[in-house]
Amino acid sequence: MIEVKPMRSQEAAEVSRLFQDVVHNLSYYNELARREEIAHYTDQKLQEKIQEDPYSVLVAVSENQIIGFCFNRFDDYTIWLEWIISVPDFRGKGVGTSLISKLITLSQQRKCHKVWCDCRTTNDISKRFLEQNGFEYITTIPNHWYQQDFVLLQRFI
Repeated sequence: MIEVKPMRSQEAAEVSRLFQDVVHNLSYYNELARREEIAHYTDQKLQEKIQEDPYSVLVAVSENQIIGFCFNRFDDYTIWLEWIISVPDFRGKGVGTSLISKLITLSQQRKCHKVWCDCRTTNDISKRFLEQNGFEYITTIPNHWYQQDFVLLQRFI
């Protein structure tokens, strides 16, 4: 069984480590992107993030182990989905869908009308996952963050 809940302060170090492990090996991110993204989500910065907004980091837990997480930001009654990650051994087992489901529920409670996000144009697995979870393509942004190409997607609530 997967439980999705807001991250607690004492879980920040583990979430940061898991994030670094995944992002460090992303083939579709250039070196600048990997370095900068890892710097955005350190233990300390994750703790600051949840102090500002306790729902900004959600963790998926099974048998007392963090198996996935998502980072998000409340932005003028929309939710910007920054990252959603399943730990590699748990991919394809409903972790990401559970995280999206909880994020949507919390977004509704916060009176938001949509969740939106970006994805690298070359990240077909993530694009397919987002579309399977109700997200729709908005546009492609060439040569954008970190001088790479991205697509924007959204899901109205």
